[in-house]
Amino acid sequence: MIGVGLGLLPFRFAAPAVAALGMKVMKDVQDAFEAETSPVEQAAAAAVLGAGEFALGSASRAARLMPWAGTLVSAVLTGAALKALGEGAIAYYQWSTHSRDAEARPADASTDGGSRVNF
Repeated sequence: MIGVGLGLLPFRFAAPAVAALGMKVMKDVQDAFEAETSPVEQAAAAAVLGAGEFALGSASRAARLMPWAGTLVSAVLTGAALKALGEGAIAYYQWSTHSRDAEARPADASTDGGSRVNF
């Protein structure tokens, strides 16, 4: 909802706040999963945020060209972008948690006669 509110502002004024809110979303998800990030993951997250900000800025400017509804479309785009960022972060940390758990517990070949195939 904060993203939608920020989307009502002209994007050049809202861009720093949207970026800060995106970073807060990423940090909150990371804290919820108690995940440690490597420097490579941090750089990738910064690149994704930067590319997302560029795309969102372009889309918001284009949406504002629409008469009467441009501001509302820009607000919805900003809110949807922040929602997608959070959902993507949740999916990534769920995947990394499950794959880390799967690597920690290797399959025991003696229980199924050695016929198990791991891909």
